[in-house]
Amino acid sequence: MFRQMIKKSIHKSQHCNRNWDLSKKMPQEDIDLIIEAATQCVTKQNLNHYKTHVITDRTLIEEIEAATAIPDFGSEDNEFRGYDGVQGYDEGFGPTNSQISAHTVLAFVEDEPYQFGEEIREPLESSREMRGKTGDGKMSVSYKEDRDQAVGIAAGYVNLVATMMGYSTGCCKCFHMDKINKALGVPEGKNTVLLMGVGIADPARQRQEHHSDASFSFGSHKNMRT
Repeated sequence: MFRQMIKKSIHKSQHCNRNWDLSKKMPQEDIDLIIEAATQCVTKQNLNHYKTHVITDRTLIEEIEAATAIPDFGSEDNEFRGYDGVQGYDEGFGPTNSQISAHTVLAFVEDEPYQFGEEIREPLESSREMRGKTGDGKMSVSYKEDRDQAVGIAAGYVNLVATMMGYSTGCCKCFHMDKINKALGVPEGKNTVLLMGVGIADPARQRQEHHSDASFSFGSHKNMRT
């Protein structure tokens, strides 16, 4: 029974949810557990490759969602189409990624890893690019790949844990970086890596239907992995 629940959660967690029942609230203890999943998951050498911003303020969530509008949507050189195959929004400005209209939004932001109380500075080039080029036999270490992997693992933890708790999720990496950074107060020189919505799905709507624009539904593809 427990294995079946886990299996069902794995398959459900593949789906990006685009609309939410905002008449309901997420208990703070549930949000705290999701934060635990985001911040206490495995990372290389257990370093802090990212900061986790957790947003529940509705005004700020709406500001963040507004900065996820798909640019040039429906233009001749953009092949993105809606669920019904129609290339909508011909005015060239697309819908927002409404998975970010969820009850809770997590933003994973670049951080500088520290080890033994000292900052480990990120080099300009990866170890593969620097191998054999340093002249002293040492390899430069890049934390960009480590950070991207760490954020991916964190999002995976959040995705599965939240789904097992009965919530729906949706990730977003398509956003206007400058606007998101400003909304979150991200320091200069750092960037937001990934946004993630977690919340209570609207059971009366198809999951791909845009939260605030019922005329539009997002596309979806079958699972191609084995």
